[in-house]
Amino acid sequence: MAKNRALKSRIINHLVQSSLIQLNDKIVIAVSGGMDSMFILHMLIEIQKELELELVIGHVNHNIRPNSVYDEKFVIAQGEKLNIPVIVKQLNFHDKKPSENTEAWARDNRYAELELIRKDINFDKIATGHHSNDQIETLLQRISEKSGIGGLRGVHTQRGKVIRPILTIPKSDIKKSVSDLQIDYIEDETNKNLEIKRNYFRHKIIPQWEAIYPDLGESIQSICDSADNNQKIINYFIEELMNEIVTDDEDLSSDLIVKRINISAFENLPNSVKILLLKFILGDKPWRRNQWNEIEKIIKSAKIGKVYTIDDFDLLKDRQEWIIRHKLKVNLKPINVRLNESVKLGDIVFLIKEVKNRSITENPNYEIINGDRIFNSELILRLWQNGDSFQPLGMIGKKKISDFLTDEKVNQFEKENQLVLTANDEIVWLCGQRISETVKINDNTKRFLELSIKTNVG
Repeated sequence: MAKNRALKSRIINHLVQSSLIQLNDKIVIAVSGGMDSMFILHMLIEIQKELELELVIGHVNHNIRPNSVYDEKFVIAQGEKLNIPVIVKQLNFHDKKPSENTEAWARDNRYAELELIRKDINFDKIATGHHSNDQIETLLQRISEKSGIGGLRGVHTQRGKVIRPILTIPKSDIKKSVSDLQIDYIEDETNKNLEIKRNYFRHKIIPQWEAIYPDLGESIQSICDSADNNQKIINYFIEELMNEIVTDDEDLSSDLIVKRINISAFENLPNSVKILLLKFILGDKPWRRNQWNEIEKIIKSAKIGKVYTIDDFDLLKDRQEWIIRHKLKVNLKPINVRLNESVKLGDIVFLIKEVKNRSITENPNYEIINGDRIFNSELILRLWQNGDSFQPLGMIGKKKISDFLTDEKVNQFEKENQLVLTANDEIVWLCGQRISETVKINDNTKRFLELSIKTNVG
């Protein structure tokens, strides 16, 4: 019993010192039904009254194993027994792409569903049962995958809304406590499959290692903390570099993340710094070695005007700059538009509405046109096509869209997603660029129509 009290005190001290859990916090506890998740569930119940916590169990059924339904029933029964509400989410294993790693697919979607639970009930945090041995397994896996400093940071004590209150507790302590306290749990038979790398580390390597170095968990955590500190130093200098050579896109109507890198300054950087800069811009989520290799290949062999894709981002090497942005999803099918009804084409939102008079704006994504000229016309929004032409405002004759975009130095990103509005098959607006001379406002205009287009991402 003294051991149990010491373990409980260590957990509470860890929570207080790390500020992981605050008074009156509302926490979703990720519970699979296994030993670790049942242990963190019971420990949080132990301190529930003291910290006045509101607790809910979140269970995600991956539907990978035939008997996963029994895990779900067990968790629901435990929630009823402990008087803790249970929310269950289902995954469809058939949604996994053939190229996706099963473990990674399950992990990513599990966290996504837990976050949905948290948001739906307006809770503060998600607590998982990761412990000291999980950290050892993670580091061994990262080393096997040729990870850099970022990967050697291991499992984070807190990442966003996810907290790991028992990350410093060894598995041996958890096993003894679960036995002494007679905590019910279920055993996942796949944990014994040594073909899974983490299981091989868990059963074949770590026990022998711990027999020689009993404080192995603390040593590994020390490496993770050191790597984290070094990564923070690297990030500091990369941020300083970003302030010097990276600018944000000036399109205030866009919610897209768009960065522009001065190409001459970029080319003078060492390749390793180029890669780190792009990695920083693309986000802090861990990269696999193949992603590092891919970005290095792009940097070395990129051609001007070609678009490259990394995860959810597109990269374009233009004449004077690198342009980086989230992928923009545009519906490729033409769509009919009606007055005062917004339409969405992927991430693009278009609206045409009647206004009382003309208003002047310098934003090219908003235009006022002569509504008299297109009244009762069939209006269609579509991507431009080779051979398209129109009469740009201020010009006498027609001009090909391709020539106009080239003359305006429109980059390849924008060309690929360039939309046009047609009225009875005649282009009246090259969206975000220029209206047609045929719909300009004059002294006789009676109906004013406002055209607007914007991205809606995030």
